[in-house]
Amino acid sequence: MAEPTEVDFFIVKLGDGAEPEVFTILCGIEDVTVNESVESNNRFVPDCAKPGATPFRKVRVTGQMLEVQGSGLTNVAEAARFRGALGKSKNYLIEGYRRDGTDAGELLITYEGAFVLTTKNMNVARNGDSTGDMTLLNDGPYTETVEA
Repeated sequence: MAEPTEVDFFIVKLGDGAEPEVFTILCGIEDVTVNESVESNNRFVPDCAKPGATPFRKVRVTGQMLEVQGSGLTNVAEAARFRGALGKSKNYLIEGYRRDGTDAGELLITYEGAFVLTTKNMNVARNGDSTGDMTLLNDGPYTETVEA
């Protein structure tokens, strides 16, 4: 039986802008959602041979988008990096891994490109856990690399 190769966890890394660029983990981000989509508009194209027939929809793709949402623990040590990235286009790596018994895990998939950190939120419960979340939106082209 063939089984799917599942991603067990994602790591979000922020580039430092140096040359060569060094990427470091945004520590505390534990749960990640990667949403790849397209912007589109609808057109209804009539059949010239049947001008009285109701036309069918044709979808015109007008753009590609990648949105990455992450949530997890609040980490005061990362506050300055998050604040420095908010609203700015910066390079990110979003890496998906499978647990394989090693400290690092097995890299399965990577999304790479410029993204804008559009939200960074903290939720601090007096009698509970402190959590945070963030949203990254691609700012230009991005790549998806699936490891062989």
